[in-house]
Amino acid sequence: MSNGFRAWLTRATLLLIILPCLFMMNSSAFAGKAFDGQWSVNITIPESPTSNKNQTFTVNFDASPRASSLHGRMTITDQEDRTVGGVWRQVGKKVYVTYELPCTGEGPCASLVMKGKIKNQNTQLKKGKVIVMWDTPNEQNTALYDTSNGKFNGDRLQ
Repeated sequence: MSNGFRAWLTRATLLLIILPCLFMMNSSAFAGKAFDGQWSVNITIPESPTSNKNQTFTVNFDASPRASSLHGRMTITDQEDRTVGGVWRQVGKKVYVTYELPCTGEGPCASLVMKGKIKNQNTQLKKGKVIVMWDTPNEQNTALYDTSNGKFNGDRLQ
């Protein structure tokens, strides 16, 4: 066996060993920069569960890095400087955020479940969808509460 063929065979063997290991690695290893950091996010949802009129507001996300768990913690601050806690999860470029809107008592309260994608070298959130779960019971809805749909997008601040 020639030295050239032996070297080729060694490289081929290494590739056969390394490639399956790469495919078994967690997909987050290939996801690029994580969601953690600060974001400015625009959210559009209905004003109430029965309203056809939408409201758009801006919040700031401050997402802490994930430790060893599947989700990370975050704080959400609105334009009136009210802060609430939330959680986030990232799978590849998809990001999921859940938090409860600050409830003033003047209208219905709600929780938001958000799903979007990190784009443009991890500087923008796009194609964001929001499910609003209002605190108004509704026996006809499978969630047992009124729900609405909305959208969001955002830009990384840091």
